[in-house]
Amino acid sequence: ADFQLTQAKLAQMATTIDSAALLTYRAAWQRDRGENVTREAAMAKMVATEGAQQVIDGAVQLFGGMGVVSEVPVERLYREIRALRIYEGASEVQQLIIGRELLREWQAMPEVSR
Repeated sequence: ADFQLTQAKLAQMATTIDSAALLTYRAAWQRDRGENVTREAAMAKMVATEGAQQVIDGAVQLFGGMGVVSEVPVERLYREIRALRIYEGASEVQQLIIGRELLREWQAMPEVSR
C-alpha cells in the first residue's frame, strides 16, 4: 500500500465501484417515483458487472501469485464474475437496450428540440 501505483489502482477501483453504485441508486430512485427505468437499469447493470470484472482483475493483480491460488477469496470472485456478466443479459444485450431506449427518447422529442 506504500507504493503510488498501488494507491492509484485502489483509487481507480473505488471510483469504479462508486460509479456503479450511483447508477444503481439513480435507477432505484426513479423506480420509486414510478418512472420507467429500462435504460437506467440496463446502464447500472452493465457498468456494475463490467466494473466488477475490472476491479476483481485489479485485485488479482495486486495479490500477485496469491491471487490465483484456489480458496483465496479474490480467486473465487475472479471465477464467479463471469457468470454475473452473463446473468440477466450480457453486456452486449444491455448496450442494445440502452441504445434502443435512447433512440426512443430522441424520436419522442419535438422536431424543434432535436
